[in-house]
Amino acid sequence: MFKFRYSIFSIKVLLFFFLVCTAFSSYSPGKRIRVVVLNAGHGGNDPGCQGSKFLEKEVALAITLKLGKYIEDNIKEVKVLYTRKTDVFVPLDQIASHANKNNADLFICIHCNASVNKQVYGSETYVMGLHKTKGNLEVAKRENASILYEEDYKKKYEGFDPNSDEANIIFNMYQNAFLEHSLNFASKVQGEFKKNKNLTDKGVKQAGFLVLWKTSMPSVLIETGFLTNLEEEKYLGSQKGQDEIAYAIYRAFKNYKAEVEGYTPAPDNEKRQIVIDSPEKEKVASNQDSATNNNTANTPTVQASNAIVYRIQLMSSSKKIALNSSKFKGLSDIFEFQEDDTFKYFSGSYQTYEEAFEAQREVRKNNFPDAFTVAFVDGKKMSVKDAKALSEKK
Repeated sequence: MFKFRYSIFSIKVLLFFFLVCTAFSSYSPGKRIRVVVLNAGHGGNDPGCQGSKFLEKEVALAITLKLGKYIEDNIKEVKVLYTRKTDVFVPLDQIASHANKNNADLFICIHCNASVNKQVYGSETYVMGLHKTKGNLEVAKRENASILYEEDYKKKYEGFDPNSDEANIIFNMYQNAFLEHSLNFASKVQGEFKKNKNLTDKGVKQAGFLVLWKTSMPSVLIETGFLTNLEEEKYLGSQKGQDEIAYAIYRAFKNYKAEVEGYTPAPDNEKRQIVIDSPEKEKVASNQDSATNNNTANTPTVQASNAIVYRIQLMSSSKKIALNSSKFKGLSDIFEFQEDDTFKYFSGSYQTYEEAFEAQREVRKNNFPDAFTVAFVDGKKMSVKDAKALSEKK
């Protein structure tokens, strides 16, 4: 006789699924879109995937802020909420909770992709569902690994295993709740990406993303492109690329909103956010006019060309060490850098050597007596002496 073993995880999710289905009955054509929640993937001590120069958390934040500004400037009746506007880590369960508590009508999560095959490129949009291919599963596993940066993640996500039969049964039931609307918006996003000669449409896909499965509204996760592909990384890291991607997603949102509410969208006459004079003047940055969560401070930018960052080297290892390892307890912004067959680990990110030196003194008191300061320029390691000389030339 077949016996289904219920875990605390499955009971909670099944209950949540029942509540979602109840809410879904009221989500019909003609519903007004008034609140959208934007989530920039990763952040803080969770860098996400890494290209030769740029981190996923930086690029995702830049695109997210630009997207939010397009909506705020051109569709005044829509309230835009952000899960983060600075380089901070937000636990995945809190991201979904933020969207649910604010009764969001749409949830958009922005990410960048990665592959061991550096020739792979293209943009794809995911909705909640089963891992229909091994590739989809790998993307979901990489993005879901963010929970490893959370304290007590085993307790918070009781029994969660996207590879288990139980989890797949739950995901299979859940995907029906807002699937139609999620697929509709996802298709519009990919349709806009097709119009961009710098982007390649990899289609709409389904996978079990933790950040999506607890949201009680149509939700998508957009993998804007591959940072591991040099050409695509260059585009994703540029202000022009970030603006074009943000504008494409904005157009998809504008058309989706018009369709749901039953009206014809206005012509595309929005004022673009950037004007590129020349490559030398182009700053690889997020929208500097966007505000922080309380709309009072300037938004951090992705570092421009020749930007110098000082980090504190903690240790070297022949084996890879998890960035949330207890070895780094008490430290923040842990960074991994590989040289040949050696993995080197750093903490902090400082704009001046003086700041880094003060931090180094504290780090040496925290179980790393041999810690020292190293400089990085455009993601490449450089001696402190050369970095100082470069600073003096600016």
